Amino acid sequence: MEHSNSAINHLAALILARGGSKGIPMKNIVNVGGLPLICWVLRAAVDSNAFDSIWVSTDSDEVAEVASSYEVVKIHRRSDEVSKDNTSSMESTQEFLNYHPEIDAIGLLQATTPCIQPSQLLSAAEMIKFGGFDSVFSVVRRHFFRWKEVKQGKDGDVTHPLNFDPSHRPRRQDWAGELCENGGFYFAKTSVVRQGLFQGGRTGYQEMPHEHSVDIDTPFDLVVADYVINKYGYKGK
Repeated sequence: MEHSNSAINHLAALILARGGSKGIPMKNIVNVGGLPLICWVLRAAVDSNAFDSIWVSTDSDEVAEVASSYEVVKIHRRSDEVSKDNTSSMESTQEFLNYHPEIDAIGLLQATTPCIQPSQLLSAAEMIKFGGFDSVFSVVRRHFFRWKEVKQGKDGDVTHPLNFDPSHRPRRQDWAGELCENGGFYFAKTSVVRQGLFQGGRTGYQEMPHEHSVDIDTPFDLVVADYVINKYGYKGK
């Protein structure tokens, strides 16, 4: 995909927050750090002043009620077709954009990443609006020695190194590490999303520190997140 020079007149934040969740019931509004989970991301989005509109896409009255506690937040009632357990984020996002042709770019923010900071959102927005990027997403830097699983049949499996030479193991201070998606946010021009991509064209990244790179998917994650949010979460202006 070629880089697009089209102007961004309307950048919208979009939080996908379906009511159903098998791992954690009503995960998007479960109490974490004293607030419904989605409110941590909404607070950061509102205070960033990075967006022309902020939307929550949901099929749940309860989620809509919580999100509407922020007066500037708008609710998109998603259809049954994109409210299923196997519905992808892309399908839900494309449905939303079909209703809002005025939007030139979106910032897809994950409700399950509650330590996002307003400054991170503003930086990503500026890259999309003024930096010549078609997409920008959040990453965290990892220093993991990765190995590939190689199937060997009845004789047992073996493994091979993927990103280092075991005979010359680098010290952490001598290795820049690797950038890994952390699922925090994905900014993209509408033209990119309509091609079925969140990362396309000229793609940039925003690096988040480890203490902000928290993702909630299991009950155990909730325990960890409660501590991390109280220490590193954005508490508001």
